[in-house]
Amino acid sequence: MAAVTLRCPACAIDVPWNASLLACRRCAGLLDAAMDLPRLTDDIQPLIDEGAPGVWRYRPALALPGDVPLLSLGEGRTPVVELAAWGGSHGLSQCRAKLEFMAPTGSFKDRGAAPVIASLEAQGVAKIVEDSSGNAGAAMAAYAARAGLAADIYVPAAAPSAKLAQIAQYGAAVRPVGGTREDVADAAAFAAQAPGAAYASHSRHPAFVEGTKTFVLELLEAGVDALPQHLVFPVGNGGLILGAHKALTELRQAGLRFLMPRMHIAQAAACQPLVRAFESGAAGPVAVDRRPTIAGGIDVAVPARGAAVLQAARDTGGNAVAVREDEIAATRSALARDEGLFVEGTSAAAFAAAAKLRAQGAIAAGDSVVIAATGSGLKDPPQEPA
Repeated sequence: MAAVTLRCPACAIDVPWNASLLACRRCAGLLDAAMDLPRLTDDIQPLIDEGAPGVWRYRPALALPGDVPLLSLGEGRTPVVELAAWGGSHGLSQCRAKLEFMAPTGSFKDRGAAPVIASLEAQGVAKIVEDSSGNAGAAMAAYAARAGLAADIYVPAAAPSAKLAQIAQYGAAVRPVGGTREDVADAAAFAAQAPGAAYASHSRHPAFVEGTKTFVLELLEAGVDALPQHLVFPVGNGGLILGAHKALTELRQAGLRFLMPRMHIAQAAACQPLVRAFESGAAGPVAVDRRPTIAGGIDVAVPARGAAVLQAARDTGGNAVAVREDEIAATRSALARDEGLFVEGTSAAAFAAAAKLRAQGAIAAGDSVVIAATGSGLKDPPQEPA
């Protein structure tokens, strides 16, 4: 197996792999996992391990040391479905959704949680600490339970009760924190300094992005022609778009030829630090005055890897779009009514953004589009009318 290191993009230096090391000791920037892929020609078959479970099916493509166990709950290999009715109503004749909410804990976060917890288990960590508005906390708690590790999950005090109940069911300690999403992260980072603990941060840990690379690797199994012209993601910290961009960049460097999809950022108008940055030409997230949003999973004012997310969209010719609360709510209802898809508000934001991109002409009528349906509506259901 190729050597795995941690790379600082800012300092352009590599250091030995350490599952507990999240930031560069020289500049404090977040680290990426790095590994050379084998040379590729026509397809990704050399990167597929047919006998491995879950995201580990693509073990040869994941920059993780060989001693990391194949910890899995059967995540990944989510279906891709046509959206003839909903897509047609918005002038999208080739629109599909990848149903990430069919993951074991109900969101795409399982893709990243499996390698994060596995890598920490291999290092002998006894307890993991995570901060989350719900989905990442549930994923980390579930995989920690699978690995026999204790888990402390720090959550916003106002997080949806269904998500908090799910986290608690996995045996994790739920630690509510008042204040902003950033206050929650600060509390978790401090708690992770305790002896025997490690910060299993979905927004910072390099193994998380390794896991989310599998989203696009699954699309590529059908061949390079199966890649859509557009990928639309709801973006808070941006773990899914970062994984897709990293995977495709690495595949190109390994020699595989394909048309790079345009990767689009969807955010709620109530919290849009990346959209504002994209529009202004800023290299990193800009300060915003956040307002309450039903898309709680992307209510992140200071994305930890925000500059890398912006670069992914810009490198691929993508866009960044903000959608209003009424647009999110209407889209969530329409997806359920027209397509039988019950998604949470965070996911609905991506679909609303795709419709807006089509209306703006950024997506043409005949273009192929895949939208990430990242989380189940059961995890954060809409309020019933009085």
